[in-house]
Amino acid sequence: MNRKRLLYIHTGGTLGMTPKGDPGPLAPSDYAENVLPFVRGLEELVEIDGVAIANIDSTDMTPALWEAMAAQVADGLDRYDGFVIIHGTDTMAFTASALSFLLENLPRPVVLTGSQRPIAALRTDARQNLLHASICATLDLPEVGICFDDELLRGNRATKVSVQSYRAFASPGLEPLVRMGVDLTFPTPCRRPTGPFRLRRGFSTKVVPISLYPGAPARLIDLIVDMGATGIVLRAFGAGNVPLDGWPEAIGRATAAGVPVVIGTQCLHGAVELGRYAGSAAAMEAGAISAGAMTPESTLTRTMFLLGQGLDLEGFSEAWQTDFAGEI
Repeated sequence: MNRKRLLYIHTGGTLGMTPKGDPGPLAPSDYAENVLPFVRGLEELVEIDGVAIANIDSTDMTPALWEAMAAQVADGLDRYDGFVIIHGTDTMAFTASALSFLLENLPRPVVLTGSQRPIAALRTDARQNLLHASICATLDLPEVGICFDDELLRGNRATKVSVQSYRAFASPGLEPLVRMGVDLTFPTPCRRPTGPFRLRRGFSTKVVPISLYPGAPARLIDLIVDMGATGIVLRAFGAGNVPLDGWPEAIGRATAAGVPVVIGTQCLHGAVELGRYAGSAAAMEAGAISAGAMTPESTLTRTMFLLGQGLDLEGFSEAWQTDFAGEI
């Protein structure tokens, strides 16, 4: 049997961490010593190569590292059947979303995984997550996914929902790509490339998220625009509702200045429906754009990505209607 070839791309995270001191906080540790020995049982199924492009807590993740990961995948497409990215959980959904936009018409599976407990711990989820991620990376699933517990989720539709449960991620409104029980099942069909592969680049780091709260002053938008923001993601109430007192006018001033305002929701389930209530109708009239059912992570990285392509407000609004990688 010909074994599939996988590339493990290590970035850090809890999976490979060891305590600093005894006791002490978890910190990144050596990749080869603390990760690869625990996956030797996979050698009958796959050949594994490894590369460490970072060894950080995922709270230190940056768009530059997103592009480095994407470039590593692009460089290995002709040598590997799939890719497993070892990543911390805190920003994993941001990275998965970003990679789905950078790797246009991806022909191979790219599977992100990590763990809630280090791989060297006796009671850990890391070994199972690595095993399941590696199996998913051998399948005919040309998407960026997050593999955690017994599910492979579409990366740009996943969000972290727990710091305690071993099922740390969920995909509101979309069934998993793969569910791993006694048998593998495929509840959601995967996407297929519609053209040649293309490695994209570019993110604006001047996109600012605002989470609405009762009594939030509308001048927050003006202050952010004055500080040089290129885009605003507004986490609104319910189905995208905003207060009528000053917020629609502030949104209008931002869009008049060429700064797109994307409205998402603070709710885990459901979608933004601009126009359903008076506040969101006024926001839409002022030029706000709906995030629909996109996750907060996907909404933010998508805004950063599109503005990183140099689009003006009109071009951004047109591009926003395109479903690039199943995120809509």
